[in-house]
Amino acid sequence: LDNTLHWLWVVGVDHILNTVSPNKELVLIAGGALGLFPVHAAWRENTSTPTGRDYALDFITFTYAPSACALLAAKKKSKLASSDGLLAIQEPQPVDGSRLPSSASEIRIAVSTFQRHRVLRHEAATRDAVMALMPEYPIVHFSCHARADIDQPLSSGFLMANSEVLTLRDLLHLRLPLARLALLSACETGIPDVELPDEVISLPAGLLQAGVAGVVASLWSVADISTMLLMTRFYELWRGKNHRPYEALRQAQKWVRDTTNEDKVRYLRTLMSDQIMEGADQQFFQPLERLNERSGNKCDFAHPHHWSAFQYVGI
Repeated sequence: LDNTLHWLWVVGVDHILNTVSPNKELVLIAGGALGLFPVHAAWRENTSTPTGRDYALDFITFTYAPSACALLAAKKKSKLASSDGLLAIQEPQPVDGSRLPSSASEIRIAVSTFQRHRVLRHEAATRDAVMALMPEYPIVHFSCHARADIDQPLSSGFLMANSEVLTLRDLLHLRLPLARLALLSACETGIPDVELPDEVISLPAGLLQAGVAGVVASLWSVADISTMLLMTRFYELWRGKNHRPYEALRQAQKWVRDTTNEDKVRYLRTLMSDQIMEGADQQFFQPLERLNERSGNKCDFAHPHHWSAFQYVGI
């Protein structure tokens, strides 16, 4: 990943920066295997920065789209959709997968920013229940396991209670008239079909086709702690400080990348003092505390693996 992202700077991003003035917002419609990589995390060496690198997202706001037609449709939809309600799917159980210690904290923080919300937890997060409720909420947040089926991309999907799979095929049959944003806080939710990459068969593309204006999705198996940190910061910037969703994601990624372990622990302590987080969240908080005690002045999440998997698709 590191070597490829550096190569992408040399062969592509450098040329873009020489052509486009800084602070522009660009939409990338990736062709072929380019869709497998986070172009926003392409980098070059720069010893004057905290990470010793410049990254593409430091200069340009990159978003992604499966096609120009999908982008235009999402733009029209974004003007009509609101952001006044959240449907959250919290760690469906039982499933054939490991537990997600940070899921409860992540969903609690997300829910705290909405007056109207519905949370489907554990056994209640069935495939049928999620499909029935998705049309009623403009925002949907999946905190669960997911899987990408490279051979049969329409079978890619989210692992719901009782190990049922909410597939891309299912999503293509939905009509979501209120949908503004889908946050896919799970592994491999943004991977396109590698056999027909130019057709961009993926979960984000399916959600856009179903009527969602914007999707946040991941390109690989993401770490539980760094994902929770990213989503926590995202909601603060989006809902608390009125950043546009894609800019909130960009700034949250830079925050995860650049802040020290001590900064992150201090930030979470502030959340706890505001009673956004509860006692059960100590399971998540304690590993960060230990990390801070061992190396508080280091940025242990600076590598692109920890923050760059998520990309913003649509408007």
